[in-house]
Amino acid sequence: MPLGLFGKIFAGRKVLILDGAMGTMLSDKGWQPPALPEEMNLTNSDVVADIHRQYLKSGADIVETNSFGSNPIKLSYRGLEGMTQRINEEAARIARRAADEFGAYVAGSMGPLGELIEPLGRLTFDEAYESYKKQALGLISGGVDFFLIETQLDIKEAKAAVLAVKDVAPHTPFVVSFTFEKNGRTVTGSSPDVIAHWARMIGASAVGLNCGFGPDLAEKVVKDLYDNAGIPVFAYPNAGTPGSKDLEPHEFAEKTAALIKAGACVVGGCCGTTPEHIACLRKMAGGLEPPCPVEIKKAALASRSRLVLVGDDEPIAVIGERINVSRKSPIREEVARYKLDALSEEARRQAECGASVIDINVSLPNVDRKKAMREAVKAVENACMLPLSLDSDEPEVLEEGLIHASGIPLINSVTAERQKLTKGIELAKRFGACLVVLAIDEDGIAETPERRLAAVRKACNIADELEFPRNRMLVDPLTMSVAADRSSGIVALEVLRNLRKLGLFTVMGISNVSHGLPERSLLNKTFLTMAAGAGLDAVIANPLDDGFTPMMMACNLLAGRDEGALRYISWANSLRGKVEHIARQGQEDLLGPIEQMRRCIVQGDKSGILEKASRFLAEGGDPLGLINDVVLPALEEVGRLYECGEYFLPQLISSAEAAQGVCDLVEKTVLSRGGKLKDRGCIIMATVAGDIHDIGKNIVSMVLKSHGFRVIDLGKDVPLERILQEAKKGEAQIVGLSALMTTTMREMERAAKTIKEENLPVKVIIGGAAVSQGYADAIGADGYAPDALSAVRLVEKLLTGEEVKGS
Repeated sequence: MPLGLFGKIFAGRKVLILDGAMGTMLSDKGWQPPALPEEMNLTNSDVVADIHRQYLKSGADIVETNSFGSNPIKLSYRGLEGMTQRINEEAARIARRAADEFGAYVAGSMGPLGELIEPLGRLTFDEAYESYKKQALGLISGGVDFFLIETQLDIKEAKAAVLAVKDVAPHTPFVVSFTFEKNGRTVTGSSPDVIAHWARMIGASAVGLNCGFGPDLAEKVVKDLYDNAGIPVFAYPNAGTPGSKDLEPHEFAEKTAALIKAGACVVGGCCGTTPEHIACLRKMAGGLEPPCPVEIKKAALASRSRLVLVGDDEPIAVIGERINVSRKSPIREEVARYKLDALSEEARRQAECGASVIDINVSLPNVDRKKAMREAVKAVENACMLPLSLDSDEPEVLEEGLIHASGIPLINSVTAERQKLTKGIELAKRFGACLVVLAIDEDGIAETPERRLAAVRKACNIADELEFPRNRMLVDPLTMSVAADRSSGIVALEVLRNLRKLGLFTVMGISNVSHGLPERSLLNKTFLTMAAGAGLDAVIANPLDDGFTPMMMACNLLAGRDEGALRYISWANSLRGKVEHIARQGQEDLLGPIEQMRRCIVQGDKSGILEKASRFLAEGGDPLGLINDVVLPALEEVGRLYECGEYFLPQLISSAEAAQGVCDLVEKTVLSRGGKLKDRGCIIMATVAGDIHDIGKNIVSMVLKSHGFRVIDLGKDVPLERILQEAKKGEAQIVGLSALMTTTMREMERAAKTIKEENLPVKVIIGGAAVSQGYADAIGADGYAPDALSAVRLVEKLLTGEEVKGS
């Protein structure tokens, strides 16, 4: 199989056709919630098999197992978690038998778990990994050809699934497919280029897009995936959902076939597609040649939402070095107590001053270094949106950081010694990371350029043996103090020039060059300009150093790494004064207490805002002033940043949690003084009966609470009778209904119509992945919200009868 499916794409020059929707066809055959679709693998296997055959007769080359939601977390809502392996094994066997009749392939479908991984949700990474592992065990036992990890919303959850399938079936290919929003990003903020580079580097055989929207909106995402992936691209968009106009089979096929030109090698259908859609697609795509993946030459680092390319004409990547406990600092003192406020603030300041990547070194003696690394990764990711560099000489500490880092981190660092380099490469391959390699071998640090280059060549040979691409290595020529050896700078630059000639990407930590000498900043920056001219690709440095950012802007321009001088001009016009002030004083010194607290909420600094708000109240501040002057203006700014694409779901959640902390503190203070808070309104929230998904509902509930509304959260799979019972109490003015699955939207319609028929004194608003404004209008709902901030504005409008800012 490793060469079977994906070799056929290129050797046979054939576009492969994936099958279409499963859930709606099962519904037509008798499946009804609250049973799960996957239960039919045990109770009605002939029906499932017949659906597979219908798609195969229509021309599908690949059928997906009926196992999308058959992970133990979702199965537990039916008390079936103990049957996870059996249900998945049966799903694979049913599909296997049908596929073998037609010479087709079987994809083991693994959908999202229905809960976000902490800190965005309550699920731990280990719980997600174990859930996917149990599912993968069943699928591989049943005979799938490859795993299709699909409809993913978050890159960290997808990583849990990838690690699980790697451990269960290390030689079986896997494909990772994500669902994108209409803004071209996943709900947690990952762009197609981030997803594409990540999928290739973590070892996926292909990367894809599915669900979310139809083929029209999919075209740009597919093109971005293709341009950045270096591996085949899957595309299987929707033909329609309830409440929207479905594409007819011919129209769907014509539009989806166009995705092949955009870069897709495998096409098929998701929601709303039928065997008729796939038959038309087979005819449309039959004569088209699949595009070959593009060669990816640059190194890539990424967070959830930010991509940093390294090499060639890219700007020199600045790896901020200030989170390092090897020197005495407030960070060192806090890490020893597992307190990370100073560390978080340092990450923010470095990001604001132009860092591209944040380095984390928390390897103190006498602490649990795995715990320190894990918590530091979470703190930095919460504080800024930059990729991470994980700095430790202990593989187990690095591994802990790699598990919890989102995106594509940098491992800093390993030497060219075979044993250490092999371990570093193993970690980088497993977790999809890049690797800093020091020009040091078993003989130690060489004094001459020739011997250091020999160590580097040895490292390259080892990497080639282990099939680790050289463009995932950043080689450090080593910088030693000129105080100890006046030729050390010359040697480092000579090695740097030769590494460039060898086609390798380079990185240097510059601060060592000035060790033991006065005016270190001057020496560091001067040496950096020389290194930039010698071909340096990335630098480990202090971005807060006075004059550092202007110097980097000039270096990039003069070294040919700033096309059209766009970065330099942009900095000169808008960032110069701001960066210098932040670097010298810190932005906190420039703001009053109200602005400081607003900034804490905007940045999602939960501990910072509680400390400042508590001090504000202790000094006699007005509790309600915190709501009106701090929380609401800050959340308005968060909303602006979210809507213009600078903030994404993780930042929205962090800010909402920080705001909620202030609201709770204000409520406690007002009540202790014998007062009472004004009720902005009460909303009942529920995921409708038969639907066990509540990610979106939980996020909406949290953001509503942070804006001062009272929320009665009834949970998921809520019977209509329970919703009506709560609505009749008269406490709430609005009922919010959520549904993810197209099949449970019928229950949403029943709830909305019953509430209207019984003339209950509440408005009804709806939301969910498959829901639209058209569907809201069709079922008589009072409003539709596509996301949490839209829900806040909709609630405000319904309660006041007025349009609100940002609507």
